[in-house]
Order: sequence, then C-alpha cells, then structure tokens
Amino acid sequence: MHVESLTISELRNLRAVNLEATGRVNIIYGANGSGKTSVLEALYALGYGRSFRTHQARQMIHHSAESFTVFARINEGLDEPARVGFQRFRGGEHEIRINGDKGCRLSDLARHVPVQLMTPEGVELITDGPKARRQYMDWGLFHVEQSDYAHWIAYARLLKQRNALLRSGRFKQDGGSFWDTQLAQSGEALTVARRRYLNNLNNELNAYCGRFLPGMAFEFKLVPGWNESQSLLEALQGKIELDQRQGYTSVGPSKAEWQIRVDGADARERLSRGQLKLLVAALRLVQGGDYRQRRGQSCIYLIDDLPAELDPENQERFCQALNEDDSQVFVTAIEKSNLLSHFSNEETRLFHVEHGTITDKTTG
Repeated sequence: MHVESLTISELRNLRAVNLEATGRVNIIYGANGSGKTSVLEALYALGYGRSFRTHQARQMIHHSAESFTVFARINEGLDEPARVGFQRFRGGEHEIRINGDKGCRLSDLARHVPVQLMTPEGVELITDGPKARRQYMDWGLFHVEQSDYAHWIAYARLLKQRNALLRSGRFKQDGGSFWDTQLAQSGEALTVARRRYLNNLNNELNAYCGRFLPGMAFEFKLVPGWNESQSLLEALQGKIELDQRQGYTSVGPSKAEWQIRVDGADARERLSRGQLKLLVAALRLVQGGDYRQRRGQSCIYLIDDLPAELDPENQERFCQALNEDDSQVFVTAIEKSNLLSHFSNEETRLFHVEHGTITDKTTG
C-alpha cells in the first residue's frame, strides 16, 4: 500500500491541505502545535475511523466547521489507485466513500489503509492493561488471517447476547445454557486463531527484539482468559453465579492476555521507557512485515516524534529497520536535519508544517 496523495479538510488546524507526490519516506516537520501530528491523525482516521489522540470526534473538527474530511489515493498495485474518503460530523455520524461508492463500512475502509502507529505514548501497548494487546492480536486476524476474523465477529456478537441475558435476571429461564454452548465453541475457535497468529510471529519477534535489545531473553505467551485445564464451557458454567451478580462474563477470550517477559520478569518491570519504546517498535515492525509477507502488500507506518526518548544509536538502528522494511513511512519531528541523516535518498520527501499550512520542501 502506498498513499499517492492526501487531502485534509477542517481537521483541527488543517483547514485545507494537500500532500501530493508523497514518497516512500515522508518527513513532516515543524514547531510544536503547527499541525504535523494532525497529518498522522488524518491517516489514522482512514485506517480506523477514529483518532489516536482523543475519543471525542468533535475535538478533531475545526471549531468553525461541522465536519472534517480526509481523502486519499492509495496505490494497491492495481491498474488504478483506490480512492478512499472519510468524513466525520460533530454528532459522531460518518460517511465513507470508496471509489465513489457510498454506504461502505469502516471495515471496508480499513482493508484499504492498513496502518501501524508509533507514538511516544505507544509504550501503553505494554504498560497498560491487556485490552491493547488483544487489539494487537486481533489486528492480525482482521488484516492477515481474514478467514479467522469471522470467529472474532461471532464471539463478540454472542458475548453481547450473553451479557444482556445476565443483566436481565432471566438467564436460566431464557436459555442461558444454549448461549453458553454457542459462546464456548466460538471462543475456543477464536483462541486457536489468536494462538496460531502469534506463533507465526514468535520467531521474528525474538529476532527483532534481539536486534534492538541485545543480550535479553524474551518470552511471549498467550493467556487465553480462562484456566485451560477446563474447557471454556466448563469455565463459563463454573462462573455463572459470579457472572449473574456482576452482569457480565468474567472468563473467556474477552479477558485474554498476551504476556511479554524479559529475562524471566514482566517487561513492564524489567525495561526502561526507552527500551519499552524499542520493544514496541519491534512488535509493530514484525507485525507489518508479517502482513507484507502473507498478503503481498505493505502497511503504512505512522511515527510521531521519532527522536523522542531514543539515543542516536537506537535512532539509527530503528531507522535502518524501517529502510529495510521498504514500506511507506510518515514520520514527524520538530527538526528535519536529524531524520535526514537516517533517510537520505531519492525516495524521501520533506513537508514543512506551519500554522496549519503544509509546504513541500523536498527540492527547497
């Protein structure tokens, strides 16, 4: 995947900007508050239908506008680029267009714009609770193991139905045992799919982690969300009284965890913040590389403030890995000079952002 051009309207302070003839590496630089991170936010919105900076859609919209719009031409290796557009309104409604067709779903949009995001806050993938790590696993099911993603959809639907039944107070009377059986079958299928996907990543994960953080032993383990000495159905039945009191399901893939240990200890306790950032970079690069190898296309890397918390040696190591990956990169920084030393070739383009205006400085 390669973004050939990007048009952004009324997103924060980006009132009407165009990035034409984007390169493989795109350095977006400017002072704090200039709008450079908003460029990444626009691309992220194309891939996810939301922001990575706020849960409030209205905060993304310029104060004088009723909606923001992002439009891009995406080279997918076909005869014609895909034309994708996303518009979000203040009330939360959205409109998606793909090649002129309305009525498309967010999942349709996401398949055209597979993005990997790295920000200074990205260490939350490791330091926060298990939800982010479940999302990491399920990104792979959605984009790579697409036939297995059906298990996630079925499990989410059945889980919602079971939780509603638990809250109704009529679990047994309204056929709760039937829903338990269905949920258990779907949940175990989802767990098999997650484990298979992670096992495919493990060798590359260990290799990349050894490259970025040499001398450390890494271990990655899926904890499925229930004690596997039991079947999921037995675990659900064993927790039914607790679940009825709480009004939600307490065991199963919705509680799964992907543990990351370093030298036998929890990665959150063993690594410094800079090391955690390198570990997250390894996780993102390996996931993107797996996508390219198995789908025959590249994802798009969005990197906010690359120099933050990385010393020059590790900056070089990380940028070398990005260069070897050969995927498209959009990276922000306050100063361009440091990044140019890492990305100095004819495929690198420079975009200066100032007060919401973007200027192509590649030949300047």
